[in-house]
Amino acid sequence: MWVKICGIIDTSAACMVADLGASALGLNFYAPSPRSIDLATAIEIKSAVSFRDISVVGLFVKHSLAEVISTCRDLSLDVIQLHGDEPAEFLAELAQTLPDLHMIRAFRTDEPHLDTLAEFLAECDQRGKRPDQILIDAYSPQSYGGTGLIAPWEMIRENYRTEEWPPLILAGGLTPENVGDAIKAVAPFGVDTASGVERAPGVKSDQMVKAFISQAEMA
Repeated sequence: MWVKICGIIDTSAACMVADLGASALGLNFYAPSPRSIDLATAIEIKSAVSFRDISVVGLFVKHSLAEVISTCRDLSLDVIQLHGDEPAEFLAELAQTLPDLHMIRAFRTDEPHLDTLAEFLAECDQRGKRPDQILIDAYSPQSYGGTGLIAPWEMIRENYRTEEWPPLILAGGLTPENVGDAIKAVAPFGVDTASGVERAPGVKSDQMVKAFISQAEMA
């Protein structure tokens, strides 16, 4: 099971989640988030885990194309997560400049179906660039993630076209206590958490991270 711990804000947390066996860690560049970091901190974090077996994912929300490209180049990022409302055209233009970049496109949903996602992927196909993975998160009108709200597992399982669409990453209110049930209910490729393994906003708990990874791997 692919496991991402998002919202890492310092090198000690980055090394901790790497040592505990996470597949990836997320660096949040969305300024309004309590987990956002600046470029200098991101460079320190990426350097600290550069020789460890963990992917570093840059998270962007409503950033301009130029901002995403610049940050990817400054950090030598191989993987990004677009967590705003970036259209299919944005992905296609990004791929023209950074053709080897792995893109995760996040969708926040409280709908009874995934028609919006189906339409988005159809637009991506028209423009010649699909996301490499899709992340589904719970919807909140006040936030672009990290809310602790739980995504609609049953709806996702019933509507996600696993054979046709990119691999699914499940997010939204996942904790050590419920991640096993979530995996059994949805059968995703991977899982993603931020607030679910924190003692306080942005402050990761090593015990909670360890338990989350363990429960995900056992599910």
